[in-house]
Formats: sequence, C-alpha cells, structure tokens
Amino acid sequence: MDLAQRAQVLLRQTDDIAATLVSAVWGHLPGYDTARMDVQDLAEVVALNVRALVTAVAARRVPRGEDLAPAAALGQRRAIQGVPVEGVVGSWHAAERELLERFAAVGPRLDTASLIDLSHRLAAATDTMIEATIDAYRTTRTESAGHLDQIATDLVSRLAGGEPMDPADVEERARLVGVPAQVPHLAAAIGLPERAGPLALTRAHRIILDAVTPRLRSRLLVGGKGPTLLLVLADTPGIPEAFARAATRPGVPEGLVVGLGNPRPRLGEAGASCREAMSALSAGLRMGADRAVVPFERVVPEVLLLGNPIDARLLRDTILTPLRASPALVETLRVFLTSGLSTRVTAQRLSIHENTVSYRVRRILGLLGAESAAELVRPDVLLALRADELLPREPPSRLTPG
Repeated sequence: MDLAQRAQVLLRQTDDIAATLVSAVWGHLPGYDTARMDVQDLAEVVALNVRALVTAVAARRVPRGEDLAPAAALGQRRAIQGVPVEGVVGSWHAAERELLERFAAVGPRLDTASLIDLSHRLAAATDTMIEATIDAYRTTRTESAGHLDQIATDLVSRLAGGEPMDPADVEERARLVGVPAQVPHLAAAIGLPERAGPLALTRAHRIILDAVTPRLRSRLLVGGKGPTLLLVLADTPGIPEAFARAATRPGVPEGLVVGLGNPRPRLGEAGASCREAMSALSAGLRMGADRAVVPFERVVPEVLLLGNPIDARLLRDTILTPLRASPALVETLRVFLTSGLSTRVTAQRLSIHENTVSYRVRRILGLLGAESAAELVRPDVLLALRADELLPREPPSRLTPG
C-alpha cells in the first residue's frame, strides 16, 4: 500500500481524527476552553486542516495555494479568540504526531526508510501550515488590537456604570477579547490624590499594570472612569498580595491607592465589584492611605459615611459639637479610644500629664452624657469621629452687617 492509498484511508477518517485531536488539546493547551471557543466549531476547523494536510502529504508536496486557506482561517479565528500563539502551534504539533501514527498504522508495516521519508514529508507540510497560520494570526492581532482594546474598555465602562447588560452579550464580548466570562471576577480601582499631576498618574498606571499582568491567568480588562484606572480580572489566589507588592515598587508615586472590590461569580455580575472598588479607592484616598491596597470589606463604614455626607455631617455635629468649645477634647477622645481607654498611653501620645487626660475624659463624659469611659465605645461616637476625619468641616458662618 503506497502513500496515496494510505492517505485515501485517512481522508475517510477525517472526522474521527479531528475528534481525537480535539480531545488531545481541549483543556490541555492554553486557550482551548469554553471561554474562547465552541468545541464543535473547533472540531469542524480541525477536520478541514487535517484534510488539507493529508492531501498535501499524499501528493508528496508541501501545501500551497488553496491548501493553506484553512490554516490561515484558523490563525484568524484563534487571534480573534485570544488564544495564545503557543497553544496554536502546540495544536499543530499534536496533529503532526497523530497523523504520523495513523499513516504508519494503515496497511502493512512501513520499513525504516519509508517511515523516515513519511516523517520528513509530514513535518515539512506541517511547518508550512504552521507558517500560514502564524502569519494570519499576527496580521489579525495587529489589525484587531485596537478594536479588541476598545471592546474591553467599553465592557469595563458599562460594567462600572451599572448599565443592565444581557448575559449573552457579555459572554460574546468576553469571548472576542479572550476572557472567560463564567469564572469569578473582581475589580480594582487605581488612583492618586488630586494634587498628583497627570504624569504621575500615567506612571502609576504603567507600573501597576506591568507588575500585575504577568501573574494573571487570562486577559485583563482595562477601562477608566475619569482619572481612575479601573481593572476587571479573573479572581485568582494572591491577587491582593500582587497589588500590594506592585503598589510599593520603586517609582510608584506617593499617595497611590488601589481599591479592591469583592469577587462576583461571573463577569456579567462584576459591575458591583467595580462600584465597590471605586468606593474603596475613594475612602482610601480620603483616609490618606499611601501606596496601599484597600479592600472594600475593610472600609464599609467609611464608604457609608462618604456615600451619605448629609447624614454623616449631622451625626458628626450632633456628637462632637458639644466638645468643640475646647478643641483639645475631640483629639483627646480620639486618642483615648484608639489607646484602648488607657489614660497612660493617651498621655504619652499627646505629650501631656495623666491628670490632664483624666480631667479631659471627665469633661467628655459629662458633655456626651456618659457615665463611664466604657460607654464612649459606642457606634455613634466612633462613626462621628470617623466622619470628622473624612469630611471637610465648613468654616463658621459670618454675620454680615445689615
């Protein structure tokens, strides 16, 4: 049985060969998963390329002309789907190994010289197909890079804006940019104080992206809201630690804050995480955090106060106005509570005598209607002090002569 006859047998087995190859690459090579492609679509594309490859080997030539069309189409599809190029090349080598075994298994045993000749012909044909695939892949990636980035940016903007989105639309957009839509996602918001200039902001964004992107398992979605850089990424172990390390890298501008939202089960629900991340960022900036990661769950009270400024000011003024007559009382109360109600530690931190602390605490108790120091550890007092730190205080109104 000559090579052409063996090829005829394999051409009748195209669908079976394609199914075997799909099983060999699905879930084993990077990018070959449900996040990027449909398994049935993959089988059909593989079958076309197997047929072209077998036909060329049977004719004892490398593929040319129309033989290369399926390989080029494959490269275009994989580029659009965001499959890593190493995965694409790996799939071709899997096909080469499978076809060599199939050619050898059809008919009588091949002698050594014939097997070597077959191996060389198959390798040359496969290399030609790979070259056509990679050329098309690179061309498509170059042409579509800007378009895919715009899709990603638009997706982040819509998620952050709370716009209702059809899950099917989210999944289609995610598939186009190579993002697994059905896995948990979270958001990170990156910003600097208002005093920082645009160059510092650009430098901070670049440093954070360069540090975090290589650690991710899938594409990072990058967008923005005003001067805030907003990232949406698949939830993987070590994300907070990766951002924390990035935030302290050399060259990171002073005052940088990374707000982290909580993960959501799938990409389509990550809008809530975007809003949490931006709220955490706002709280971190207002609290004066510096080159720090601020998870949303750690600043919920601050977020509530900043999100309800009228109520926060009312609470602050109701609790603290009686103490304003003596400015030292508010600071003494703050330090006394953070010192675990310790008169000695409070005196040390304020550089005053313990008797002075005791006197001030007695005044505070009387003004706040509390009978003991322990009664000062109550939610309204703690939140009022927090609101005093977060919210600007209006200057006293001045009466104008009338």
